[in-house]
Amino acid sequence: MLVLATSREDLRARWWTLVATGDAPVATVTDWSGLVAALAGARARVVLLDPQLPGLEAELILPLAASLAHRPLVRVIDGTLRGAATIPPRHSAVAPLLRRLRQAGDDDWRARLRWCGLGELALPEVTAAAAHERPVVIVGERGTGKEFVARAIHALSRPKAPFLVLGPEASIPADAVGTVYVENAHLAQGLADRPLGRYRLACGARADLAPGTLPGAVVLRLLPLRERPQHLVPLVHHYLASHARRAGTSRRRFDRSLMALLAAWSWPGNERELEHFVGDLIESMPGPLLRGRDLPGGLRARLDPSAGVAGLGLEGFEEVVAARLAPVVERWHEGRGTDLHALVTGACERALIRLALARTHGNRKATARLLGMARNTLQSDLRRLGVSAAPGSLPEDPESAI
Repeated sequence: MLVLATSREDLRARWWTLVATGDAPVATVTDWSGLVAALAGARARVVLLDPQLPGLEAELILPLAASLAHRPLVRVIDGTLRGAATIPPRHSAVAPLLRRLRQAGDDDWRARLRWCGLGELALPEVTAAAAHERPVVIVGERGTGKEFVARAIHALSRPKAPFLVLGPEASIPADAVGTVYVENAHLAQGLADRPLGRYRLACGARADLAPGTLPGAVVLRLLPLRERPQHLVPLVHHYLASHARRAGTSRRRFDRSLMALLAAWSWPGNERELEHFVGDLIESMPGPLLRGRDLPGGLRARLDPSAGVAGLGLEGFEEVVAARLAPVVERWHEGRGTDLHALVTGACERALIRLALARTHGNRKATARLLGMARNTLQSDLRRLGVSAAPGSLPEDPESAI
């Protein structure tokens, strides 16, 4: 996926004409939090970054990209950013990036479709949905592959047109064509009476939409991974093959003990959690054969049914944090005008408080109790860190906040 990160409409329109091709999936984000969520959850391969992106933490973007298993390429548009190359708005400059996206694409999506949560009749259901222009609602838990199913429908119906992914706060461009995938069901509710024009609408939802929200829509429901354990092994093999293809290396293998550890976990984050875990395993364990007995403590703790901070233990929790901080510390340069300690501790405090507020639905008393602090202390921290407890400012779930 290519992520176009800008809040400026003129800039978005200029670059949209260059990157929105049929074989180049594009997502647009309008602020720093949206970009972080796209990098962490959408497997972005290329980022076209506006240095004036609201909230941008410029000193973190390159270390963050380097710390991810899929190592997205960051290019700056209409400006400069230390350490990142600037790309001009020309087809000749964009073409190599689009080739990179094609090479990183899923070459066998029809096979993977058999392992999605639609069951044995996945291909016929997707084919039937692609045969008409009605909106499609794909219902499933987080990480079940709702966007993947939308892409499969797009590939069968409008393969040469763009596929546009909209985040929770984005709006559909007036010149949109192809397929528009809406990640937030609430945004789709606002489009119920809007003419779709030259695009078709696909919507991801955690639960069934209210009756009448999208009249005539086709509804597809995805089972969570825990209810179809027979798909675990083929999905692992698929992720191993995809990683080898992207990296240009030989395919790695798991031994039986490691597979048994994976099979014992319930995967509450479904395919997304499994894919990230396989990627982290490949990055952290050497050799062609990965063995369960060699699994690092931080990764092993993620497969513990009692996991969480308490389940990790102090040593395991510090290992997980250290793995994320190491690339930032290694690439940090003195004299940036920013205190590294203040930057990291402030970011961690803000993330923790936002996640706690999201879990308690903005209830400050419950949030303070969850964090083990007095309510007055929480109020003071909210002001000090510039964190809002307003419902509209909170992430939908912990995966959408960093």
